[in-house]
Amino acid sequence: MAGEEALPWWADRLRTERERRSWNKHEMARRLQKAAGVPYPPVTSLVRQILGWEKGEHFPRDWTAAYATAYGMTEEELFGHPPHLGLAGSGEGGAGSGWEVDATKRRDALRVGLAATVAPAALAAVLGESAAEAMEFTRLAGASSVGTGTFDHLQAAVAAIDRSYVTEPPAEVFAVARAYRVRVQELIRGPHTLKQGRELYVWAAWLSELLAWLAHDLGHPLTAEAYAIDSFEHADQAGHDELCAWAADALASIATYTDRPDRAVAAAHKGITRAPEGHPIAVRLRAKAARAHACLGQGAECADLLRGAEELHDRLPARPPTRFGTDTGPLADYAVTAYPASAYIWLEDYEQARRHAERAVAVHASTPSTDPSPGHVAIARIDLGIALCHLGAPDEAAAAGATALASPRVFESLRSRAGDLDAVLTARYTETGYARDFHERYIELRRASAARSA
Repeated sequence: MAGEEALPWWADRLRTERERRSWNKHEMARRLQKAAGVPYPPVTSLVRQILGWEKGEHFPRDWTAAYATAYGMTEEELFGHPPHLGLAGSGEGGAGSGWEVDATKRRDALRVGLAATVAPAALAAVLGESAAEAMEFTRLAGASSVGTGTFDHLQAAVAAIDRSYVTEPPAEVFAVARAYRVRVQELIRGPHTLKQGRELYVWAAWLSELLAWLAHDLGHPLTAEAYAIDSFEHADQAGHDELCAWAADALASIATYTDRPDRAVAAAHKGITRAPEGHPIAVRLRAKAARAHACLGQGAECADLLRGAEELHDRLPARPPTRFGTDTGPLADYAVTAYPASAYIWLEDYEQARRHAERAVAVHASTPSTDPSPGHVAIARIDLGIALCHLGAPDEAAAAGATALASPRVFESLRSRAGDLDAVLTARYTETGYARDFHERYIELRRASAARSA
């Protein structure tokens, strides 16, 4: 039919591939939505667009990746170049399945190589087409929707989000980080070079790691774990070992504060296998693994990992690596003080817990301006309070806890540990003013948190 012959080759190909699978346009729309990972536009609206694409009225510029996924093809195979009909001597032409038949003939001729059985005219056609294909391959290798300066912008944005983590309300920072994560995912789905793809995966992983911590602080462990897993997966795909370690670090904390110490142990050890030994994250992961083993009552494993953390800490370079321009050294310092304090609480060695918690508070006092995570000292004060309570000093315990609750940044893990101190004070010193005062502060904190979440 004359109308069909006038169709653009790509429109005919889209219709042919759909009909070959016996899909109607509504099924095609649902499969495109699934391939794109979005619930919009509505199926009825997308059906109208499919009709227009198959008529050649406009090119499906934003849906090429989804079409390729739905058809189980690459974008190059589906849209990369038009079929060249009419192999010399074939007498073939027209639209529809004709280009598939001719393409098969040309591939067969090429597989024969330069055998003498191939007619000179056919050989010339195959070689001429191969040159054109090679040129198209080269063009597509450099095709990209990632604009100049994109990665510089992402680096600046992620660094700003990382700095805001400790100074701005977590809900506000979460919204910004999530918007950037969605945009990076859009760039990943679009055309880009292989090198750009790896870098996009790295930025996706960094943003997901930050989102995991923010969701954890906001008291939503399911979302936190989902983002931490996503961070590890993208970092792993990009071959970025240090970033895998950061993602595993987040997973270990999330699991610890959701009473899954076995999961925390597995996550921490997974991160240890990827962490560079000269990096503070290697110290931190060992200390977190020790803390998780302590939750399980495994004192020997805890002690062994704490020794390993101390040894690595002692061998760290004088100027440890930075994280988006922020010194990561304090993270290692807290790892060998604050985490052991928690571990010894769970192992019921309260004298050791007190000693390590006091060291953690002292570390904070010596590095207040460069502390990348001030929440550590608040939890260390809670651990100090729990230890002091068990050592017979409820007045000092309540004072340490009150100081922790006065922290400018109160997050879910701090609220959780404050509940542990409240339980100990209430159980052991019910009638004292110290216990009643701290309990009132704790209840007020929970009410304020609930009001902010409402």
